[in-house]
Amino acid sequence: MNKRAISIILLAIVFCLGVIALNGGRQLLAEVADVSSGAPSLISYQGYLADSGGTPLVNGNYAMSFAVYTAASGGTKVWEETQPSVAVGGGYFSVLLGSGSCTTGCPLGASTFSGTTRYLQTSVTTGGGTTTFPRQQLAAVPFALQATEAQTMAWSGLTSVPAGFADGTDDGATYDHVVTVAKSGGDFTSVASALSSITDSSSTNRYLVRVMPGVYTEASLVTVKSYVHVQGAGPNVTVITSSRSSGTPSNASATVDLLDNGRISNATVRNTGTGTFGIALYSAQTSRDAVVDNVVAEAIGTGGTGHYAAYWNDAEATIRNSSLFAGGAVGFGTAVNAGFGSVNISGGFPQALIENSKLIGGSNNFNENCNDPSGTGFGMQLSNSSPQVRYTYICGGHRGIALYTNGNPIVESSSLKASTSGSAFLFEITASGSLSIANSGISYLGNKFTGAGTGLRCVGNYNLGTWAALSNGTTTATACN
Repeated sequence: MNKRAISIILLAIVFCLGVIALNGGRQLLAEVADVSSGAPSLISYQGYLADSGGTPLVNGNYAMSFAVYTAASGGTKVWEETQPSVAVGGGYFSVLLGSGSCTTGCPLGASTFSGTTRYLQTSVTTGGGTTTFPRQQLAAVPFALQATEAQTMAWSGLTSVPAGFADGTDDGATYDHVVTVAKSGGDFTSVASALSSITDSSSTNRYLVRVMPGVYTEASLVTVKSYVHVQGAGPNVTVITSSRSSGTPSNASATVDLLDNGRISNATVRNTGTGTFGIALYSAQTSRDAVVDNVVAEAIGTGGTGHYAAYWNDAEATIRNSSLFAGGAVGFGTAVNAGFGSVNISGGFPQALIENSKLIGGSNNFNENCNDPSGTGFGMQLSNSSPQVRYTYICGGHRGIALYTNGNPIVESSSLKASTSGSAFLFEITASGSLSIANSGISYLGNKFTGAGTGLRCVGNYNLGTWAALSNGTTTATACN
């Protein structure tokens, strides 16, 4: 990869909890990491490096330099630093501006942003030489660094003070404690260790665990406890991964265990276990107050027979704005790669809520076209379970949705696909349960339904390819035709 071929996608424009979709939907996040008086300020900054064909820069450590100028070209350099060994993985990198070897305008701080406009210039050195990328104008938020110079004012000097603030205390604070996990400089360097340290969380004593950018490889189970929110810096920016696996689909097989009233957001959760079962997200006996939001969950170890991006055991936890993918388990027609799996252990039919998400099971990549003849993939695999699904894409290389024992899943305003493989079926119902599909797009090649069950119910659905209306009804042979 020579220096002329390297291109960069950077987030220099939004620095305060701003998310931009880049390069086919990848999301990166940049945020102000530290604005502490009396010490150099740090700004968390991420980007994506690729060649002209879109291939990411080879994984490794690269020298990079960063400079702030007063103009888009020419102008005055007001700050510069070098970082000799920036880790790049899959094209992505993450740095803390202000933590490197400063050569101009030291340290990074209020004076760096004292003008009306500032531009960031980035350079990277590879085996082919040094590439300097066009400057990008910084948005207004970095100028908030000047707040370190602001003077205080008494409440008596302000008007329209909200009730509860006049005593100087934010009585409406969501969290009572904030714990930071970071590759360096945080309270912990391990997500599992940070969560293990919390022993007193409750509805009146809530915790926020902020996980800064980086890849966190965990040997121990990451247990998201009740009334604890684990918040990353964004999918593909904060990655929590493990190779945990076991002989049963339980939290012993999982990277993350979500307890009731726990929450995880803005992160990638990955399981690369090669044992019998590997699970990214596990939850047992939880209510909808347990929440997964803006998470990429992957169970992608090579080998084993049961991979689940999310496995809910008598659980009703809510999944929103997330992408769930499972692949890598082997055994044509016998192994399971399921985006979402749900079972019941104590009676009743748990009703998980899934909204605005993707559930994909099949080969070892995100194949949204569902062209997967592996014979292992399930969008959803259910038993005694009745999830409610809305605005979601469901795709299975072997089965779109399989309901093996009872339950009444309801899918509405969604898209459902099965592979074009001859052994693939969009729906499978093998017991006395029912599957209701409403106002959704459907695509399958010849194989709509298999199994001994008769409870397929369709209303208001359409063909994803032609937009033609499909048949309504409660007769399995003719519904959704």
